[in-house]
Amino acid sequence: MSKKRRLSPTASSRSSATPAPVQIAVPDGSPLKSALDPGSSPVAEPALGVPGPSRLSASLTPAPAVAVERALARHGVSVLGSGDGSGPGDECFLWDGLPMNKQAFRYAPCGISPNPSPAPVIPFYRTIPYAPPTPDVHISWLDRSPFLRLSADALTAMTDRGFRAARANVAVREGSWYYEVIVERGNGVVGGAKGSAGDPGNAGNAHIRVGWGRREASLDAPVGSDGYSYGIRDVGGEKLHLSRPKPYGRSFSSGDVVGCLITLPSRPKPSRGPDPADTSLVYRRRVPIHYKGQWYFEMSEYLPAKEMDVLVDREGKLAAAKAAAEAAKAEEVNGRKKKGATTKHAKKGKKEVVEPSAPVARELPRLQGSRVEFFLNGEPLGTAFDEIYDFLPLPPLNPQQTKRHGVHHFDPQKDLLHDDGTLGYYPMVSCFGRGKLRCNFGPKWVKPPAALSARAMSERWSEFRDEERELDEADEEEAAERMRMEMEEDEKRKATMEAKLAKAGAKKKSAASASSAKRKKGTATPTPGPEGLSRAGTPKSEARTPRPEGTPVKLEIESARATPAPSTPGARGGSVSRAGSVGVSRAGSVGVSRTGSVSVSRAGSVASMRHEEAGDESKMDVDEEEGVTWD
Repeated sequence: MSKKRRLSPTASSRSSATPAPVQIAVPDGSPLKSALDPGSSPVAEPALGVPGPSRLSASLTPAPAVAVERALARHGVSVLGSGDGSGPGDECFLWDGLPMNKQAFRYAPCGISPNPSPAPVIPFYRTIPYAPPTPDVHISWLDRSPFLRLSADALTAMTDRGFRAARANVAVREGSWYYEVIVERGNGVVGGAKGSAGDPGNAGNAHIRVGWGRREASLDAPVGSDGYSYGIRDVGGEKLHLSRPKPYGRSFSSGDVVGCLITLPSRPKPSRGPDPADTSLVYRRRVPIHYKGQWYFEMSEYLPAKEMDVLVDREGKLAAAKAAAEAAKAEEVNGRKKKGATTKHAKKGKKEVVEPSAPVARELPRLQGSRVEFFLNGEPLGTAFDEIYDFLPLPPLNPQQTKRHGVHHFDPQKDLLHDDGTLGYYPMVSCFGRGKLRCNFGPKWVKPPAALSARAMSERWSEFRDEERELDEADEEEAAERMRMEMEEDEKRKATMEAKLAKAGAKKKSAASASSAKRKKGTATPTPGPEGLSRAGTPKSEARTPRPEGTPVKLEIESARATPAPSTPGARGGSVSRAGSVGVSRAGSVGVSRTGSVSVSRAGSVASMRHEEAGDESKMDVDEEEGVTWD
């Protein structure tokens, strides 16, 4: 039996399908062309799917220009073997290394802002575009289902599963805008067959749906499946909204071109305002994060509202509940009240349960004068939808009931979802069962409609960047002022703390000096007196020899006076004479008589000697000049 030869990782990677680099023309004067021109920049982006330079060549290549790194975002990495093979249009792949929009969060590539920050360790960031071959307006790399495959230029999309959707990277807010979709693979003329992949050979089950959608529209469902999107399907050319297909146009399939036109009423440009409770004003909460070699803004995604969900009513629950409510109301009017079922386990005297009141639905505003139209191979199909829903977020029913961390608080800038400047209607496409399409955002059309007055989606990019720049500058100015205030407060707190520490240090030093002086005064060496006696009462001529601790010491006290010392009255064993012998222990206690005691300081110098008996007291003082005197 012959063993199968296993390919090495290098050989297997070469044998698998890899995306070919796409060459597109960049207009002269474009910032992307000037940034990527080999003559003006030492950086040259490698082609997608091609191994980059080695470590040695990277070490010999000059450092990349900071301006280029900040101006362009990096692409993801195509998954080997994920290409759809040879077929119509560009080959599409699954892509890795990108943070996809999901789980109530969305992302946008960003780079360091040219405006300096007051704190260099906390720079400002701004959104940045992708490098070629991705054009300015394209199918978003991040705002799509991860199972929807894209080409290298992010203009062609396909899937081999059920319906998966994607949005473009820019939205429209007012005016008339147009883009077209070329059906690369689709069989709408055969009807809506069930299944996902169908026959890979003839793709008998490939379908597409295109149109316009908002940020809340689902990416794992086709266009027109909810109240946030409006679309047209290839089967019968039916229009879709709220998952309800209605007759509109005619079927289309591979090779056809579908044009999508939207008209929105005029409205003011997105701007910041003093009222944070107004959801129409712009307020952005963006956190820069680092993910696989690229900075991204992490933002909260707009979630569907319950009022829009109940409009779909796919299972008929809303209609059934409405019919039941009407029947119950009719019974009460006729005086008949249906009793509930009773069982032997039912408790008597049970209080009647009060049903909660019906939830108050928020009004869903519409855009007056708005409409959506579709074209097939340049021929108009008429107005499909008019008076479409507004794209601004709905305000809360009761803002004061917002509960956070167990306590009722309300912060309009945190508890409300404001317009972040990216709201609007996006070009939205969806594929099913190896369906494949290619988007053309202009300015040149494959099948242009006659007398088209709408603007191409490619023109929206410059306006969108200007709006972003204005909002970025306003945010940076506000953040800079806030950072300056915080830095000033930090400096004040730092100065106050340093003053407290200095005061505490001075106080501690003073206390240490006083303690040191007190210790020095207590351990001073005795100085001799004028009469030949030391402060301890020992003659100078007598030398002191150290004795073991606890042994008595003979202390001879001789007076300089000639007068005899009076005897202590009532003494049992005698009296203390001026030349008497006193036994002193090293601890400082002195024994004089059987009942008397003499107190001596621990240092050995006799301060006073006290003889007590029967309440009488006699005191002996040792004076430097006069010796020992009795009181």
